Amino acid sequence: MAGNSRRHTHFDRDAEPLPRPIPAWDAEWIHLGPGPVSSDTARVSFGSGFFAIFQTSSAGILRGSTPANSLTFMASLPAANQPRAHAQPIGGNTGLNWGPGAALDVYLPDSSGILMFTVPAPSPVAAGGNEGLRVQYRTLDTTQTALLSRCAEALDGIRTAAAASSRSVSGAHRSLLQSAAAALFVDAPLTYGVREPLQRHRAVIRACAFIDTHLRSSIALADLCEAAGVCTRALEYGFHDYYELGPMAYVRNLRLCRVRHDLQGFGHDDDSVSSAARRWSFTHMGQFSHDYRVLFGEMPSETLARRRREPAPTMPRERKVVRSSEPRG
Repeated sequence: MAGNSRRHTHFDRDAEPLPRPIPAWDAEWIHLGPGPVSSDTARVSFGSGFFAIFQTSSAGILRGSTPANSLTFMASLPAANQPRAHAQPIGGNTGLNWGPGAALDVYLPDSSGILMFTVPAPSPVAAGGNEGLRVQYRTLDTTQTALLSRCAEALDGIRTAAAASSRSVSGAHRSLLQSAAAALFVDAPLTYGVREPLQRHRAVIRACAFIDTHLRSSIALADLCEAAGVCTRALEYGFHDYYELGPMAYVRNLRLCRVRHDLQGFGHDDDSVSSAARRWSFTHMGQFSHDYRVLFGEMPSETLARRRREPAPTMPRERKVVRSSEPRG
C-alpha cells in the first residue's frame, strides 16, 4: 500500500472548485494545466452504492479524503497516460481499495481519467498504522478486469443516466454496476496496512506540509529542502514521482489556483487582481499575469470580469476538511 502520512489539515477552501464526483467526499482539484480547466464528471447510484467517473483533458491533482463510512475502489480509464496515487501508477489490471476516511492524493496526467465504486463499509474496518493511510493496491483477476472494461465501454450510457435528476441507473447498466461492485469488493480488506514510502516520497510529504502552512509567505527551494531534510536533487525527484513537476512549480501552481478561487468569488470578495495576487505572495504582476494565462488559458482580469457579470457560485458548505495542495513558487 502506498502511504502519505500527512494528516488532514484545515484550510480555507482556496482551491479550483471541482464538482464532487461522489457524495460525502471532501476533495479539491488542483489544476496543473496548461490551458483551461476542462473536465468531465458523472455520478450514478445503484442500490446502496455509487459509481463515478472523472476525466480531464489537462493535468491536475485530486486531493482530499474518501467518505468516513464507505469503501471505495478506484481504477484508471483506458488511456496512454496513467494516473498515480501517492506516486504509484494506477492502470492495466491494477486498482486501489480505499478504506473509510482515507487520504486521497491522485495525480491525473492530461487526457486521463479514473472510475470509482463506493459502497457502505462493513463494521469494523481497521487501519494499520497512521490515520488516513487506508489504501491498498490490488492486482485484478480476469473477471474483475473484464467487468471494469464493460463499465468503461458503457460510459456514454452511464453519462446519459447521470444527467437525469435522479442520478440513478436502471436495467442493464444497474445490473452491470452491481455485478462489478460485487466482484471488486468481495475480497476487500478489513485491515489496511502501511507500506513505508521511499525517502524521497517522505520528503515530498514533509515539504507539502511546510507549503500548506507557509503558502502566503515567501518560500524558497532551500526552505523546502530544509523542511524535508533532503538535498535538492532528492526533493526534485520526489515531486516528479508524485506530480511530474518540480517543487517550486508545484508552489506556483497552487498559489495560482488560490488566486483564481478568490477572483471567482469563492473566498475573498476581491475588487482587483492585484489584491488577490498579493495575498498569495505574487509581487511581480507582469510575471503573475503571464503564468496565470498559461495555466488557465485566460488573463486574471477576464476571470474577475466574468465574476462581475455572473452571480457568484456557491461552494458546498459540507466540505470542511481537505488535505492541502502543492504549488509553484
